[in-house]
Amino acid sequence: MVAKLKRFFTALLIVTFIISSTTFLSYAQDDDGVIDFYTVFSKDDVNKNRVGNSIYNWSIYMPQDAYINKDPKGSYFSMSSSSYKANISVEAIPNKEGFSSLDEILLYGSDIINNYGSVSKIYSLKKGKDKNGQEYIEITSVYTDSFYVFVDEEESSGNFNLTRIYLSKNKKYNYIYRLTISMDLNFYTEHKNLLYKIADSFELRFDSKNPNIKDLADNVTSWRVHKNTSYGWQIDLPPYWKSTDIYNFEYNSSTQSFAPLYTDEEMGLNTQKQQDVVTTPSQVEQQEYDEYLSVSFVANSNASFDKWVELEMKNVKLYNKSLCKITSSKALNINGAKAKLFKLNVRKSLQKSFIEKRMYVDFNNNKYFVKLYVREDKYKKDKQKYDRIINSFRPIPTKSKYLDSILWTGDLKPQSTFKTVKLNKAPFEMNISKDYKTNIPYYYYSYYTQVINASTFPISQGISDVETIMLYNTPYSTLTINGGINLDPAEKIIKNTMQPWIESNEYKSKTADMSLQKYSTGELTIYKFTYVYNLSKLSDLAKGNLNRDFNFLNLQNRVIYMIKYKQYYYTIDLSVPVLYWNSVTLDDFTKSINTIKIDKVNFSKLNMKFVNEDLEKFKKKDNE
Repeated sequence: MVAKLKRFFTALLIVTFIISSTTFLSYAQDDDGVIDFYTVFSKDDVNKNRVGNSIYNWSIYMPQDAYINKDPKGSYFSMSSSSYKANISVEAIPNKEGFSSLDEILLYGSDIINNYGSVSKIYSLKKGKDKNGQEYIEITSVYTDSFYVFVDEEESSGNFNLTRIYLSKNKKYNYIYRLTISMDLNFYTEHKNLLYKIADSFELRFDSKNPNIKDLADNVTSWRVHKNTSYGWQIDLPPYWKSTDIYNFEYNSSTQSFAPLYTDEEMGLNTQKQQDVVTTPSQVEQQEYDEYLSVSFVANSNASFDKWVELEMKNVKLYNKSLCKITSSKALNINGAKAKLFKLNVRKSLQKSFIEKRMYVDFNNNKYFVKLYVREDKYKKDKQKYDRIINSFRPIPTKSKYLDSILWTGDLKPQSTFKTVKLNKAPFEMNISKDYKTNIPYYYYSYYTQVINASTFPISQGISDVETIMLYNTPYSTLTINGGINLDPAEKIIKNTMQPWIESNEYKSKTADMSLQKYSTGELTIYKFTYVYNLSKLSDLAKGNLNRDFNFLNLQNRVIYMIKYKQYYYTIDLSVPVLYWNSVTLDDFTKSINTIKIDKVNFSKLNMKFVNEDLEKFKKKDNE
């Protein structure tokens, strides 16, 4: 029943989205950049009886009443047919494990066989061969309403599922293909031939010469001009590049983004097996493009062009200076528009460096920001293509009739403004930049158990910068303030805190430079702990191992102030990705520390002179 409800609501959502999308598009005819999520067949396609994908190299029979839904990329395809009472899907799954036979998939590919935890009853699992001699694994299963009921009788309602798994042996198409057909169980009992008619029609090839096949792949194989008539600009896009905004439905955003629809591996341009990259574990792994373009309409204010560029370029100062270099800059005149183009070299990991081009354009006080970044080796290999993209940008007079004034935030935002953060259950206040967003207070139950008694929960506030710069969906810094009651002496707290750091592999291998400093006066004791990755040591650690890499967005440098005052204990923890470890953030953090007030203690009036502590004394002794 649960599965049926899920399918019902999914179908309802799809239908609702189609209706709403159709309505929306009817009112958005004047605006470019809107990509329909669904493939609309033309009159020339009425006689086609097969569908397929020339990029992923497959095709299958298409019932005449089939409703087809696919994502723009097409690695997952699905269609439904009322006359067949069936849903059909095809997935092209990259063969990342390097399976060389179906037997290996049977032995080691349980997630592929079981379709990621399907709860259907499996009735058969065997190997077969199609008319072209292509082998497959076939699984039959049934999902019924009686799944959770202990009955032995034959199911009388539900869905019959047929899954076939194919392994391509073509080096150009290194994929595992999973064909799934789900048919109403009662209908299947009377019409088994219809299910196998569809299943047996599947082929691991796409015959481009067959006029009866509808290609669902996006085959834009030539350069074309993309015009955004909402905000008045155009740019040249290379083959297969497409707007990425469809994934987050930002159809009419003032920022439009583009990237290649297919990877080199999917296009068959790179037939080498991808190597697994070893990185520090991250809770949220992000998909990242090797090449990417964004165009933003910033404002139509009369702010000085030079002032605007100067303030916008402050974002570059937020990069780690050792990982980002401005290699060139030049002023341009684009059909009467002022422009300035900067070229940056950004090292995002030990093995990945990117070329980032930033173009600032002012056309009749309409300001545009164009950013292109591409992996350095790809840029060097096809420099002419990427230079053509960025150099093709042009403001155009055509704009949406709804476009009105858009202010530049640089005109509105006062510089050097602060707000006060307070803890509710412990005397503490601190001034921080208004760029920081204060989150709802939350508790740490285990992370700080070594520094705060487990029986006394600390009050904490998490603060993360989301306005100054958001690169690749990663905040450039996180500031966490914790405060609560801890009756242990400062020495005991620090010893318990430092031991895990000193016993860590980062300390033993010297891949992270750690230091601890102390300041004490009266009832106040302050420890300052600094943890910074040593890039040269990381390079030594990875030397000779091509599979080993360290992502400078995932690795975090940290500065932690640990403060003991009477019965209270506080930690102020600044965490910054290595890629954005910069003096600007550190100076602002130091200024904020100097504004702390605890009870009657005002840090701005303290003459804090820190003394270095010997970290070796925190090592565990043999008798501990």
